[in-house]
Amino acid sequence: MTYILSILTSIYFYGINICLSIWCNHRSRGSIIITYFITDPSFPFPKILNAIKNKKPTFVCYRNKNYYDESEILEFINFAKKYSKIFINYESLKNKDLLTYFDGIHLPSSKLHLIENFKEKIVIASTHNLTEVKNSKNADFITFSPIFNSKGKIGVGVEKLNEICKIHKNTIALGGIISNKEVEKIKKSCAVGFASIRYFLT
Repeated sequence: MTYILSILTSIYFYGINICLSIWCNHRSRGSIIITYFITDPSFPFPKILNAIKNKKPTFVCYRNKNYYDESEILEFINFAKKYSKIFINYESLKNKDLLTYFDGIHLPSSKLHLIENFKEKIVIASTHNLTEVKNSKNADFITFSPIFNSKGKIGVGVEKLNEICKIHKNTIALGGIISNKEVEKIKKSCAVGFASIRYFLT
Protein backbone atom coordinates (compact mmCIF):
# COMPACT_ATOMS: atom_id res chain seq x y z
CA MET A 1 0.00 0.00 0.00
CA THR A 2 2.86 2.39 0.67
CA TYR A 3 3.97 4.15 -2.47
CA ILE A 4 7.66 4.92 -3.00
CA LEU A 5 7.97 8.21 -4.81
CA SER A 6 10.95 8.49 -7.15
CA ILE A 7 13.12 11.57 -7.43
CA LEU A 8 11.32 14.46 -9.09
CA THR A 9 8.73 12.16 -10.60
CA SER A 10 5.34 13.69 -11.23
CA ILE A 11 2.55 11.24 -10.39
CA TYR A 12 -1.10 11.13 -9.53
CA PHE A 13 -1.52 9.73 -6.04
CA TYR A 14 -5.22 8.95 -5.60
CA GLY A 15 -6.06 11.88 -7.85
CA ILE A 16 -3.57 14.32 -6.31
CA ASN A 17 -0.96 15.63 -8.71
CA ILE A 18 2.28 15.35 -6.78
CA CYS A 19 5.82 16.09 -7.86
CA LEU A 20 8.10 14.67 -5.19
CA SER A 21 11.64 13.58 -4.59
CA ILE A 22 13.08 11.65 -1.66
CA TRP A 23 13.76 12.94 1.85
CA CYS A 24 13.81 16.69 2.39
CA ASN A 25 13.95 17.36 -1.34
CA HIS A 26 10.52 15.80 -1.83
CA ARG A 27 9.00 19.23 -2.48
CA SER A 28 10.03 22.82 -2.93
CA ARG A 29 10.78 24.42 0.41
CA GLY A 30 8.10 26.92 1.29
CA SER A 31 5.32 24.91 -0.32
CA ILE A 32 2.70 22.59 1.16
CA ILE A 33 1.33 19.67 -0.79
CA ILE A 34 -1.36 18.40 1.55
CA THR A 35 -3.63 20.36 3.88
CA TYR A 36 -5.68 18.08 6.12
CA PHE A 37 -8.71 19.27 8.07
CA ILE A 38 -9.89 17.02 10.91
CA THR A 39 -13.37 17.92 12.12
CA ASP A 40 -14.36 18.38 15.75
CA PRO A 41 -17.97 18.12 17.05
CA SER A 42 -17.33 20.90 19.57
CA PHE A 43 -17.71 23.28 16.63
CA PRO A 44 -21.14 23.77 15.03
CA PHE A 45 -21.60 21.51 12.01
CA PRO A 46 -22.54 24.40 9.66
CA LYS A 47 -19.26 26.12 10.62
CA ILE A 48 -17.36 22.96 9.70
CA LEU A 49 -19.04 22.80 6.29
CA ASN A 50 -18.34 26.47 5.71
CA ALA A 51 -14.66 25.94 6.56
CA ILE A 52 -14.45 23.11 4.02
CA LYS A 53 -15.97 25.33 1.34
CA ASN A 54 -13.75 28.32 2.11
CA LYS A 55 -10.43 26.57 2.85
CA LYS A 56 -10.80 23.65 0.41
CA PRO A 57 -8.37 21.34 2.21
CA THR A 58 -6.75 18.55 0.22
CA PHE A 59 -8.09 16.02 2.72
CA VAL A 60 -10.90 16.37 5.24
CA CYS A 61 -11.76 13.78 7.88
CA TYR A 62 -15.09 13.34 9.64
CA ARG A 63 -14.30 12.72 13.30
CA ASN A 64 -16.96 12.66 16.00
CA LYS A 65 -16.48 10.79 19.26
CA ASN A 66 -19.32 12.60 21.05
CA TYR A 67 -22.34 11.15 19.25
CA TYR A 68 -23.37 9.14 16.19
CA ASP A 69 -25.58 10.83 13.61
CA GLU A 70 -25.73 9.00 10.29
CA SER A 71 -27.70 11.77 8.61
CA GLU A 72 -24.91 14.19 9.54
CA ILE A 73 -22.31 11.84 8.09
CA LEU A 74 -24.25 11.59 4.83
CA GLU A 75 -24.55 15.36 4.68
CA PHE A 76 -20.80 15.61 5.25
CA ILE A 77 -20.14 13.14 2.41
CA ASN A 78 -22.37 14.91 -0.09
CA PHE A 79 -21.00 18.34 0.75
CA ALA A 80 -17.31 17.75 1.40
CA LYS A 81 -16.63 15.56 -1.64
CA LYS A 82 -17.18 18.62 -3.83
CA TYR A 83 -14.07 20.24 -2.35
CA SER A 84 -11.75 17.58 -0.92
CA LYS A 85 -10.77 13.95 -0.66
CA ILE A 86 -12.95 12.71 2.19
CA PHE A 87 -11.99 10.46 5.10
CA ILE A 88 -13.67 9.09 8.17
CA ASN A 89 -12.08 8.35 11.52
CA TYR A 90 -12.31 4.66 12.34
CA GLU A 91 -13.99 5.34 15.67
CA SER A 92 -16.72 7.33 13.91
CA LEU A 93 -17.49 4.50 11.47
CA LYS A 94 -20.31 2.68 13.25
CA ASN A 95 -21.91 1.61 9.96
CA LYS A 96 -19.18 -0.03 7.88
CA ASP A 97 -21.34 0.23 4.75
CA LEU A 98 -20.72 3.98 4.73
CA LEU A 99 -17.01 3.46 4.06
CA THR A 100 -17.73 2.92 0.38
CA TYR A 101 -18.57 6.63 0.04
CA PHE A 102 -15.23 7.77 1.50
CA ASP A 103 -11.87 8.03 -0.23
CA GLY A 104 -10.09 6.80 2.85
CA ILE A 105 -10.01 6.05 6.54
CA HIS A 106 -7.98 7.48 9.43
CA LEU A 107 -6.90 4.89 11.97
CA PRO A 108 -6.08 5.81 15.58
CA SER A 109 -2.79 4.52 16.96
CA SER A 110 -4.65 1.76 18.80
CA LYS A 111 -5.86 0.30 15.48
CA LEU A 112 -2.63 0.15 13.47
CA HIS A 113 -3.00 -3.63 13.21
CA LEU A 114 -5.99 -3.00 10.91
CA ILE A 115 -4.03 -1.18 8.20
CA GLU A 116 -4.06 -4.19 5.87
CA ASN A 117 -7.84 -4.47 6.19
CA PHE A 118 -8.39 -1.34 4.12
CA LYS A 119 -6.27 -1.92 1.03
CA GLU A 120 -8.92 -0.45 -1.26
CA LYS A 121 -8.88 2.89 0.57
CA ILE A 122 -6.33 5.56 1.34
CA VAL A 123 -5.14 4.79 4.86
CA ILE A 124 -3.89 7.49 7.22
CA ALA A 125 -2.48 6.24 10.52
CA SER A 126 -2.07 8.28 13.70
CA THR A 127 1.39 8.02 15.24
CA HIS A 128 3.11 9.61 18.22
CA ASN A 129 6.35 7.67 18.64
CA LEU A 130 8.92 5.67 16.71
CA THR A 131 7.30 2.30 17.39
CA GLU A 132 3.95 3.45 16.01
CA VAL A 133 5.65 4.94 12.96
CA LYS A 134 7.39 1.64 12.21
CA ASN A 135 4.12 -0.24 12.72
CA SER A 136 2.52 2.06 10.13
CA LYS A 137 4.95 1.36 7.30
CA ASN A 138 2.12 0.07 5.08
CA ALA A 139 -0.14 3.06 5.63
CA ASP A 140 -0.37 5.47 2.71
CA PHE A 141 0.12 8.43 5.06
CA ILE A 142 0.80 8.93 8.73
CA THR A 143 0.13 11.87 10.99
CA PHE A 144 2.84 12.46 13.57
CA SER A 145 2.09 14.53 16.65
CA PRO A 146 2.33 16.71 18.55
CA ILE A 147 4.80 18.88 16.62
CA PHE A 148 4.04 22.04 18.60
CA ASN A 149 2.65 22.42 22.12
CA SER A 150 -1.00 21.39 22.10
CA LYS A 151 -3.60 20.95 24.84
CA GLY A 152 -1.05 20.51 27.59
CA LYS A 153 1.23 18.24 25.54
CA ILE A 154 4.77 19.34 24.77
CA GLY A 155 5.56 19.46 21.07
CA VAL A 156 8.44 17.37 19.74
CA GLY A 157 9.53 20.07 17.29
CA VAL A 158 10.36 20.23 13.60
CA GLU A 159 13.76 18.52 13.96
CA LYS A 160 12.09 15.38 15.32
CA LEU A 161 9.47 15.64 12.57
CA ASN A 162 12.24 15.57 9.96
CA GLU A 163 13.67 12.42 11.53
CA ILE A 164 10.27 10.75 11.27
CA CYS A 165 9.99 11.77 7.61
CA LYS A 166 13.10 9.69 6.90
CA ILE A 167 11.23 6.62 8.14
CA HIS A 168 7.86 7.28 6.51
CA LYS A 169 8.01 9.44 3.38
CA ASN A 170 4.35 10.51 3.56
CA THR A 171 4.33 12.12 6.99
CA ILE A 172 1.75 14.78 7.80
CA ALA A 173 2.55 17.10 10.71
CA LEU A 174 -0.13 17.42 13.41
CA GLY A 175 -0.47 19.11 16.77
CA GLY A 176 -0.51 22.77 17.75
CA ILE A 177 -0.82 24.04 14.18
CA ILE A 178 -3.25 26.88 14.68
CA SER A 179 -1.98 29.73 12.51
CA ASN A 180 0.24 30.60 9.57
CA LYS A 181 3.14 30.91 12.02
CA GLU A 182 3.21 27.14 12.53
CA VAL A 183 2.38 26.43 8.88
CA GLU A 184 5.42 28.38 7.74
CA LYS A 185 7.62 26.22 9.97
CA ILE A 186 6.08 23.05 8.54
CA LYS A 187 6.72 24.35 5.01
CA LYS A 188 10.43 24.36 5.84
CA SER A 189 10.31 20.78 7.10
CA CYS A 190 10.35 17.45 5.27
CA ALA A 191 6.67 16.75 5.90
CA VAL A 192 4.33 16.36 2.92
CA GLY A 193 1.74 18.54 4.62
CA PHE A 194 -0.01 19.44 7.85
CA ALA A 195 -3.20 18.49 9.65
CA SER A 196 -5.22 20.59 12.06
CA ILE A 197 -8.61 21.31 13.53
CA ARG A 198 -8.33 24.89 14.74
CA TYR A 199 -6.32 26.23 11.81
CA PHE A 200 -9.28 25.67 9.51
CA LEU A 201 -11.90 26.97 11.91
CA THR A 202 -10.35 30.29 12.94
